[in-house]
Amino acid sequence: MVTKTHRQAFGLKILNANHPRIRQLKRDGKVAEIHGNKFWNSSYLIMDYLKKNPLPKRSRVLEIGCGWGLLGLYCAKQFGNKVHGIDADENVLPYLDLHAEMNRLKMSGEKKTFKQLTVNYLSNFDVVMGADICFWDEMGHELYNLMGRAKKAGVKQIMVSDPCRPPFSELAVKCDENLDDVELVEKFLKRPVNASGEILIVRH
Repeated sequence: MVTKTHRQAFGLKILNANHPRIRQLKRDGKVAEIHGNKFWNSSYLIMDYLKKNPLPKRSRVLEIGCGWGLLGLYCAKQFGNKVHGIDADENVLPYLDLHAEMNRLKMSGEKKTFKQLTVNYLSNFDVVMGADICFWDEMGHELYNLMGRAKKAGVKQIMVSDPCRPPFSELAVKCDENLDDVELVEKFLKRPVNASGEILIVRH
């Protein structure tokens, strides 16, 4: 369902840029600085995958580069997961809070970079996921190093989706060559939007 101010997808209410509450946040100076100004379609790829490959009910999920938090909120709604989000841009966190409120779901969030996710921090989570978070070369290196720390922390699964930008494709090759249990899932969607890409899944 699509209206002028919001749309419905995968059971979630997603606000459009012209929604009064979104416009108010922008007037209040909450303007994204690192591409967190909207909802990115690669999140849909993971949501569609999880429909047939659901997470265990009590999983603790960390959404990295969370932006508006829709991927974490989907896990909270569909699987009752405990979800938390981190983003390097603190200006996106009010949009996460707003979407949690609008969907009557719980999701916490905080400002952190990939490099700040220590082994001790990651040990609080079973699953780490992110969508459209590998658009700069250095992000591929940071994500690969994060995967090493996640393994030490006991994280069971990492999922990263992307429309196959070069940094992501390079990360996928590096993971395939150096890590044990790696899967690359190709996805094509026509609904709720036309979207395509791959999901890199690393299991421990």
